[in-house]
Amino acid sequence: MLAVLGLFSVDAVSGFGAWLGRNVGPLTRAHKIAARNMERSLPEHDAPAREKILMGAWANFGRTMMEYAVIPKLESRVIIEGHEELAALAREGKPALLMTGHLGNWELIFDALRIHTKPITAVYRKANNPLVDEMIAEVRLRGVAGLAPKGPAGARIVLSDLKQGGHVVMLVDQKLSSGIDVPFFGRPAATAPAIASFALRLDCPVFPIRVIRLGGARFKVSIEKPWRFASTDDHDADVLNALKQINGKLENWIRERPDQWLWMHRRWRGD
Repeated sequence: MLAVLGLFSVDAVSGFGAWLGRNVGPLTRAHKIAARNMERSLPEHDAPAREKILMGAWANFGRTMMEYAVIPKLESRVIIEGHEELAALAREGKPALLMTGHLGNWELIFDALRIHTKPITAVYRKANNPLVDEMIAEVRLRGVAGLAPKGPAGARIVLSDLKQGGHVVMLVDQKLSSGIDVPFFGRPAATAPAIASFALRLDCPVFPIRVIRLGGARFKVSIEKPWRFASTDDHDADVLNALKQINGKLENWIRERPDQWLWMHRRWRGD
């Protein structure tokens, strides 16, 4: 299907994805998960407002999935801001970590950084469907220096890359069952500690980065000023404080554009 869609215009493919998301998404079990997540996380919005946000989230998800077919055509539709400091580190051969989440079309980060800074190593979790996993890996390999699977093997790759001045991007908004409980929208959320551990161990800057869908198939990649996490004699406390800062940033981003986040997964413990 994606091969066929690649023959059509970007706007047609993205628009079809939005239609598909709005019409198929609400028929799935994930719709109930997303609705419950929103009800608990966005109580300031009434039910009709949350339903509108959720339909927008389905449209964004549908667009993102179908846009895999036209990723190479999206380069001219992406503007990038705030990349100067990251580009300077790349020129100097110094390492950097980038934290992001499933916002807008997150897959565009890899091409944007390849063009404006340097190819990066992407940490990823394998998709449950091996064919889907193969498709995603093929798309990402176009714009990255390498892929590092979550787990001990991936951690060794990341550590090696950072020590050699590499840049590594990590999507940090999904549940890790063995993670640390960190507040997220006012509730404990199992959060992967890896990015904080790497940053503290190597005194490495962490750049918050996100993709904003400006409308249809047009985007902005925004790179914010880097953080350097405070290090003390209490490493566990340092990691927890860093993760609180990370989850706080993610929450702010999501509150700004709640219809562009992936609400459909079980993010919190007990869900």
